[in-house]
Formats: sequence, C-alpha cells, structure tokens
Amino acid sequence: MFSASLIALLSLAYVGLLFAIAWWGDRGAAIPLGPRTRAAVYSLSLAVYCTSWTFFGAVGSAVENGWLFATIYLGPILVLVFGHDLMQ
Repeated sequence: MFSASLIALLSLAYVGLLFAIAWWGDRGAAIPLGPRTRAAVYSLSLAVYCTSWTFFGAVGSAVENGWLFATIYLGPILVLVFGHDLMQ
C-alpha cells in the first residue's frame, strides 16, 4: 500500500516537526509565551511522551505483564486530573 521510502520520509518529517516545536517551546525562557501557547506546547510534549511509550513501552509491557501496562497511561491521566496546581 505505502512504499517503505514514503513511510520513512513521513516518519522523519514527523520527528522533525516534533523537534522544531520542542525547540520553539524551549525558547520560552527568552521569549515570553502566552498561556494558550504554553498549554499547547505542554500538550504536545505530553503527546510525545505517550506516543514514545506506546511504541516502545506499552506493546512490550503488554506482552510481558498483561494489563499492568495500563499504568503507563494511568500516571499522566492522574496528573492531568488531580495535579493541576502542581503543573501550574
């Protein structure tokens, strides 16, 4: 369906976009960012965390430990729900 070179190109473009956003968000100390922009950068960084664990952690953990892999996602969800003051 898709060629290997197209998938590799799209993957590299995706990783490059994530690094560009991270670089731009990291400049926040030098250039003040608005609350909506900071929230967007934080959301994207959380998405990167969950995505990397999906690819590298959750699949292997699910194979080895069964439903215990759900704790990988439970932690960020609990922080988002109950740790609002901590994140602020």
